[in-house]
Parts: sequence; C-alpha cells; structure tokens
Amino acid sequence: MSKTKKKSGRSRFSRKKIAEFYHESTDKVGKHFSDNFISRIQNAHEVRLWIIEWVLLVVVVFLFAIVQMMWYGDSYHTDAFVRGGDYTEAVLGDVKSMNPLYASNNAEKTLSKLLFANLVSPDSSGHIKGELAKSVKMDNSGKVWTVTLRDNINWSDGEPIVADDIIYTVDLIRDKSAKTTISADFSRVTTKKINDKTVEFTLPSTYVDFMDTLEFPLLPKHILGDVNPALVYENEFSKKPIGSGPFVLNAMQAATVTQLNTYTIYLNRNTKYFLSDTKLDTFTLKTYKKREDIISALNASEVTATAELGLDSAEKLRNGISSRESLLNGGVFAFINTKSDNLTNKTLRQAISRGVNMAKVREGIDDSQLLDYPILVRQESLKYPDLLGYDLKEAKALVEKAGFKYNEQGKIINKEGLPVTLNAVVQKRDVIARVAERFVDELRTLGFEVTLNIYDESQTAADFFTTVVRPRDYDILFYEVDLGVSADPFVYYSSTQASTGGWNFSNYENSLVDDALLSAHITTNMNTRKAKYEYFLKTWVNDVPALGLYQSSLKYYYSPNVEIYSENLQMTDVLDRFSDVRYWASEKRSVNVTP
Repeated sequence: MSKTKKKSGRSRFSRKKIAEFYHESTDKVGKHFSDNFISRIQNAHEVRLWIIEWVLLVVVVFLFAIVQMMWYGDSYHTDAFVRGGDYTEAVLGDVKSMNPLYASNNAEKTLSKLLFANLVSPDSSGHIKGELAKSVKMDNSGKVWTVTLRDNINWSDGEPIVADDIIYTVDLIRDKSAKTTISADFSRVTTKKINDKTVEFTLPSTYVDFMDTLEFPLLPKHILGDVNPALVYENEFSKKPIGSGPFVLNAMQAATVTQLNTYTIYLNRNTKYFLSDTKLDTFTLKTYKKREDIISALNASEVTATAELGLDSAEKLRNGISSRESLLNGGVFAFINTKSDNLTNKTLRQAISRGVNMAKVREGIDDSQLLDYPILVRQESLKYPDLLGYDLKEAKALVEKAGFKYNEQGKIINKEGLPVTLNAVVQKRDVIARVAERFVDELRTLGFEVTLNIYDESQTAADFFTTVVRPRDYDILFYEVDLGVSADPFVYYSSTQASTGGWNFSNYENSLVDDALLSAHITTNMNTRKAKYEYFLKTWVNDVPALGLYQSSLKYYYSPNVEIYSENLQMTDVLDRFSDVRYWASEKRSVNVTP
C-alpha cells in the first residue's frame, strides 16, 4: 500500500509540466528585466549630468575626509613631558663634603637636598609636614614629641632607615666636637627609642614649634656609627655618601683648566627612594666660582638652569631664557654689633635708624620685597609697631644726645675728638652688596667714617661665616638669614645665642626680650604668643639691634624646554624648590590624547 502511494505521488510532476513551468518562469523574468532595465537604459542619457555631479560629489567628500584626517591628525596627539632625560643645574661654590650636616655653601646644600631626605619638610603650602617621618605628635604638655618613621623606607644601599638613625643624627648635631653646620639646638633635649620606627623627644619646657626644629637630614648609623664625631667630616662618607633622597651619586669629575666650572657631579635616580616616581633619569650639578661664569654657561646652553643669579642678571642673558621668581621666608638685615665700642650706645643706634634713607638704600627692589621687621606677615598675623622713618636732622640730634659731637668737617667724633669709624662687612653678591654700599653711603652722610669690606665670592660662605661672622669681627654685618617656617626670632635675638657659637649676630641682650621670646616659645595659647611677639617687635624697633632691608626671593632662570617647580609652591628657602623635584622633567614625547 505504501509503495503504491509513493508511485502515484511522483506522477503529479511529469516532465511535461516541469518544462511548461520553466518556460513560463523564464518568460516572466525576461519580461521583468526588459521592462525595468533594458527599456530604461535610454533614460541614462537624459540624466547623465546628474550622474556626473553625484560621482564628483562622492569624490570630493572622499578627498575632504582624507584631508581632514591629515589636517586634524595632530589634534589627537600632544607633546608631553615623560619619564627620562637629564637636568643640569649650575651652582656656586666648591663641594668639599657631601655630608649634609656640613653643607655650608649653595653647591653643598643643593647636593644634600638631592641626595638626602629630611625628617620633616615644608609642603607646597609652606607648612611643615613629615617627609621621612610618617607622623610627629605633641603631648598635652608640649614637652614630649613622638616621631614615627614611614614604613618601607631605605637608604640607597638597601638598608632600612630606622629610629637608631634619628638618635645618631641628633647626637651628632649636638656634639660640639662634630662642628656640624645645622643650627638646631638639641643640647637640652633627650631622645628615647620606643621601637625601630619610633623616637620620643623630651624637651626641658614646652615648645609648640619644635616640629620646625626637626627639619634636618638623617645620616646612616650603620655606616658612621663607629666613627669618632670629630672625624665624621673627614670620613670617606663625605665623598661617597649613602643617602635617602631622590638621587644617588654616580660620579664626581673635576673640570679641565679650559672649563669655567670646577666640578661636574653626576647623579642617578635613586631606585630605593620611598617616592619612586621620579621622572628624571639623571641630575647633573656643575659648580662655579663666579656668577659671571654661570651666566656664560647658561647662555651657551651648557646648563639647564640656575638659582644663583639675581634680578640684575636678566639683561645679561640671551633671549629665550625663562625665569620664575618666588618670595622666601628669609631676609637681608643690617645686623648692628651692640657690643662694639661705639654701637653699645642705644641712642647712637637709634640715630642710625633715623639717619639712613631706606628709600635710597632699597632702590630697584620690588615693593613686595620690602622688609622692616624680623617676623614676616606670612608667618604670623600681628600688630606691627610704627616706624619713625627717615629724618636726617633728628638723626644728628640723636648723635649729639648720645654724647658725640660733629667736627668742622661734619664728621662724628667721640669725647677724645677722634672720628667714629665703623667696620661694615658683606659678601660680594649682586643685590646685597649693592644695598650695603648704599647703606654705607647713608652712614657717611650722617657723619660716620665707614670702611666697607666686601668679601669676594672666592671666599666660600663657610669661610666667611667662620672667619668673620662667628667671631663677630664687624660693627655692621649685612647678612641674609632664614626666618623659618613659623615665626621664631629667638635664635637671632635671645641673649643665649649671643656668643661665637650662636646665631645672635647683633650680640643683642635684653632680659625683657629674653622673657618674651621664651614665653612665646613655651605657650600653647595663641593670644599669649601673639602678645609676646608684638612686645618683642616694639622693643626691637626701639633698641635697633638690626635693620630690615629686603625679603629674600628666589630668581630661577631656566630653559623653556623643561618642567621645573610649581608656580604655586610656597617656599621658605631656596632649597624648597626641590620639594617636588620628582615631577621635574626634561624629555618630551608625542603622546595620544584621551578623548
């Protein structure tokens, strides 16, 4: 039955029917093709202009797209500073030691900042924060301070930085036989190791600004711990330091006789640095003895930048050199030696204050840099005392009130009829030396005989400090000092610092000022602190141990093809320019722009 059905099913599609269906379908397709294509070919002739126009339009659009891609292709790329490259900075002075506790000139201080990290340092806003320290905490009494180091911080030789390094460094600073250049006073401070990361400092009295004192670099105890403190300066470490900063020493090369610079010091990126994202591969320092040589090097593109030139140098530099200026927490003062034979008389010092025309002395100095007091507005908000100002007639009256007279030549003479002669000293630096010369001219106009000794740049800052400043071998010293992060005139005007080992360059002694400065040191009450500083300022203006001349600033000249410190960086001293050195760069590359 099933076979019969299959046979009858096939019979429905006979060959005849298949042929008929094929011819019928072919006729329909042919007729459709003829009606819709062949018959319309003749219309192409009628619309040929339209066809040509459309083809041309498509071609134009296509070409325009190609041109647009070529034209705007660069908009998807930009030149950006990238990791790598070298940066070369010119510095002043010889490098006799790379031990940061003995840095005495700009070259050595710059090198120490690049090779060593501090325990604490100012941040970008100018406030002290931990650097190697993770935290610094004061107890309720203000006498006990606890310092805790960061985790996973190492010396450049791979050894961990520990609490023993803090204690060793502090002990070395306070050891008089070591003769370090660090000004911090730890003579009455005790240290105690809590654990490998923590040290406790106990002060003899409350000091709310003690954290500022901790701004110093650490030295590795595992390298220097067995060295006699008196011999640390001479140790091999001074030539081959193990550091903690963003760079490490590669090599130091003496210049040939035909070169202007004295040394070229090559530094490499420190791979053990706790902030390991330093962009520069290398940092090179070139040392010079004279600023004129630095100008020549910068003009010849032998160096990338320098912080050694003043405002007057701009006209000596070739076109294309960029510059950036930043105010610092420092100032230049005329320190009056209150223990010298003639200047012990306060009234005579007051005569100098009234008889020196500061407008002439400060000619060419920007108004933003004028400095009248030893505490900056950016340090403390205070009510500043009024200054009496220039009055030559009143100044001469004060000279006579002090017991001196004028001779027929208009010179000031003492009771024995001898002219009053003053010895003024200054280092030869563009602005400060010129200001000192004008100050001395004003003193001569007042009637003093003045000898101005300008110490040449060939005498290092360390030699000048050792042979002139420390022994107080002057009547008037023109000198730039660091005023610190926080207001703290104690170090410059406390009688405890009026010695050859102290920083009271005026040898100023006033028991009431001592009490005021000490009280400001130990109080945690901000209103009391403010009142004490206001009293100090009023007395300082009246006693005239010094006269403010101008606020310090950094004038940084550099190649426009590099990335330097941020314009928004608040600096306390010139070395703070390196606070963000890990972001500095000298190499550019084309990179893709993220949409």
